[in-house]
Amino acid sequence: MKAIAAFIAIAYALAIALSLFIGLTGGVHSRFIGWAYTSMLLPAIAVWLVYLMTKEGPRICWECFPLRYLPVALFLMPGILHAVMLPLMASFAGGLHWQDWLTPQPDGLYHTPALRGWGALTTAGLISHIALNAVAGLAIISFLAFFEEIGWRAWLLPRLTDRMGARPAVVATAVIWALWHVPFDLSGILHIEGVAPAKLALMLAFGTTSAGLILGWLWLRTESIWLVSLAHGALNNWGQYAFKYLKQSVASDRELIVLAAGSSAVLIAGVLLLSISQNRAPQRKYGKPANGPA
Repeated sequence: MKAIAAFIAIAYALAIALSLFIGLTGGVHSRFIGWAYTSMLLPAIAVWLVYLMTKEGPRICWECFPLRYLPVALFLMPGILHAVMLPLMASFAGGLHWQDWLTPQPDGLYHTPALRGWGALTTAGLISHIALNAVAGLAIISFLAFFEEIGWRAWLLPRLTDRMGARPAVVATAVIWALWHVPFDLSGILHIEGVAPAKLALMLAFGTTSAGLILGWLWLRTESIWLVSLAHGALNNWGQYAFKYLKQSVASDRELIVLAAGSSAVLIAGVLLLSISQNRAPQRKYGKPANGPA
């Protein structure tokens, strides 16, 4: 328990320190806002520091990658979010209003914004660029998510499972993980234009907890750091992918309703998955004692 307490304390302290730095230098407008991506490295740093003190390392089965769970990792949460949020957004906005550049011009080409650097594209070219953008985004965010998952699912979740059983451990890890994000919401590291930081913190804590249930369930089923990292990356990058191409067509309070509906649907899915899972630690595939270092 001392190692668990130390890990949580260090992870939270690092999050608060980074958030204070960004917040005090301008928040979302800080010239250091690019450092926000380093927030995803902090749980791995916390694991490393705890390992130096206690020799308690993450429990990772490096070769575990059950392919049958790959579609679940990639598409379950993004699919749920889009299935719930797009129709709700359409009902609020009187339809889905795509950005103007997604309509072909008289020359038959799609003239993309200069900021994207795609130029003028045919239909096939537009599809390929959007697909490539989705794959590249997934790869980059999943790489960063790997460092988060080393802390939350590969270090904390197995230890809590040993002490309280699988389902309570998944819930506890999800809540701890969600609250760890709160400093980022309040400082501007995570933000939605027009939404007050306090409201955003409440909403994202709910959504992150919901997602944590599915990530925890996926870890229990696979013990694969690769699959939970991909699922985390897919959630962050693909979870609202279609919305990147929509016009801002509803008020911020309605955006929160859309987010709440999507998060609620993910929560229901997570609860259902956990309810049919065994409430015990999975068989250790990495061949290490339950309480020993990895």
